[in-house]
Amino acid sequence: MINLLFVHQSADLYGSDKMLLSLVKGIDKQRFHAIVLLPVEGELLTALHNAGIEAHVVPLLRLGRASMSVSGLLNLFLGVVPSLRAMNRVLQGRKVSIVHSNTLAVLSGALWARWRGLPHVWHVHEMVEQPRIARHLFPWLLRLFADAVACNSYATRRWLLDVQPDMVQRSKTIWNGVDRTVPLDLEAAQDLRHRLNLAPDTVLLLLMGRINRGKGHQLMVQAAERLQQMGVTQVHYLIAGSAPPGQEHLLTELQQRITASAIADKITVINFQQNIWSIWDAADIALVPSTLPEAFGMVAVEAMLANKPVIASAQGGLLDIVEDGVTGLLCPVNDVDAWAAAMHSLVCNMSQRKQMGQAGQVRALRHFALREYVNKFEQLYWDISEQNT
Repeated sequence: MINLLFVHQSADLYGSDKMLLSLVKGIDKQRFHAIVLLPVEGELLTALHNAGIEAHVVPLLRLGRASMSVSGLLNLFLGVVPSLRAMNRVLQGRKVSIVHSNTLAVLSGALWARWRGLPHVWHVHEMVEQPRIARHLFPWLLRLFADAVACNSYATRRWLLDVQPDMVQRSKTIWNGVDRTVPLDLEAAQDLRHRLNLAPDTVLLLLMGRINRGKGHQLMVQAAERLQQMGVTQVHYLIAGSAPPGQEHLLTELQQRITASAIADKITVINFQQNIWSIWDAADIALVPSTLPEAFGMVAVEAMLANKPVIASAQGGLLDIVEDGVTGLLCPVNDVDAWAAAMHSLVCNMSQRKQMGQAGQVRALRHFALREYVNKFEQLYWDISEQNT
């Protein structure tokens, strides 16, 4: 039995959190035993325990914007020993074979693996461009502490190799995997459309995901206003997501922007929902208007699994997922006119929506299946284990 230690930086249930949960649930329990460390209690911890996965809360070192200041670096330094000691207490008497750090934001796993002389896999879910120091710091940390780097898209791997080209042999791309385990529920979908007071012929455009400055919510509002000016009125927009803790002002700003809009009655904002599939089933078109590069773009795959066409920004990991003109439409970043035109094209063409939705579902099942994702990590762990025996 190979003991795998997974170290993660949050206890939410968004992109990287979901991928960790899916991975530890999906690995072969006859060959691998997963131990998960989280910095706080939360929905992820509950989900792990409900799945019978061993998980503990310990103080972990987390890298973020606050760490890039003098005081932040000092606090990080002072937290090293307490964090490593806490990990030792939890893992006392256990033989760990491989340490897997999930996201660049967590540092404790890298330090503990180096201290204990263990192979370390760093799973990269992000592309950090700002501040400039971080653009070079994170690839440097990967080179210093990672025996293997798993990047969640070609774009993420290019981001790493642009700064650390010598990492080409130690890095590989493993696309995120998503399965739809909840069957189509037309009744639940119709119930949501009814609660939104939508007419049968109203086209529902959905932006699903966390509310932050890089997801393009403000761009969506602008494009929606432009579409109204083009004479397209039988539409509604649904934003499903919550702001990260401490950034609730972003939701307030978005709500104020919507209230001031001439189409405020056509835009609805709801909090993050656990049952995402009934929301996808109720929608007609998926919007992913990211203004900053997405390392992957999980919502695009979810939309494709739900048989929906995707309009997305032509950057980052979304280029791995959306085939322009086949499974959806790609738009230049921050181009309101291009976004309005793409939305106009799909809103006014039901047959194109259906054709692209079907093609997207086929692509998602073929290239982004959860089993394929888990298999590739199992092979990576197995290869590393063989090399270290």
